[in-house]
Amino acid sequence: MIKEEQLIEIGTITKVHGLKGEMNVSVSNSVFDEVKKCPYMVCQMDGIYVPFFIDSYRWKGNASILLKLEDVDTLDAADQFCGQTLYFDRKCFSTKEAKAYDAQVEEEQGLIGYQIQDLTFGALGNIIDINDMTANVLFIVDHDGEELMIPAAEDLIKEIDDENKIIVMDLPAGLVNIDEAEREEDPFLKI
Repeated sequence: MIKEEQLIEIGTITKVHGLKGEMNVSVSNSVFDEVKKCPYMVCQMDGIYVPFFIDSYRWKGNASILLKLEDVDTLDAADQFCGQTLYFDRKCFSTKEAKAYDAQVEEEQGLIGYQIQDLTFGALGNIIDINDMTANVLFIVDHDGEELMIPAAEDLIKEIDDENKIIVMDLPAGLVNIDEAEREEDPFLKI
């Protein structure tokens, strides 16, 4: 029986693509590039983790793939997988590779609760989640009850103060005050 602790999360099946069982997968981790090491993926079905062998896949942009699993040949069969999280089995990877993945996930999740401060705008709010489902990792920040998505790019981060749980960033103009910038450009939005 496959246990959760032996799995590495790689993405989520978002929708069916076509009529022959192909599925669109939003890839959350670069570990998917190592697909040759693991001929199967794992999904949780009816409360247990079940392996499914990969028939084929192809990249669709930087953060998603089109995936075809063996014996999943119809729209209805593929539709059962929508919303499912996909995993690789750690057994397919060396201990060093699995530890590197764990360290990356732990580092990202360890920043939840940190306050984001911009050099120009000051305190923007606290990180409530980290979205690594896109090509660029995003900090999801609670900014006065609204979610701000801020790129977690190294060149934007100026300092990380672990003691006080503060990340100081130098964000491009317009990224934080998007609503104000739109009002200035659109005469119909002016008050």
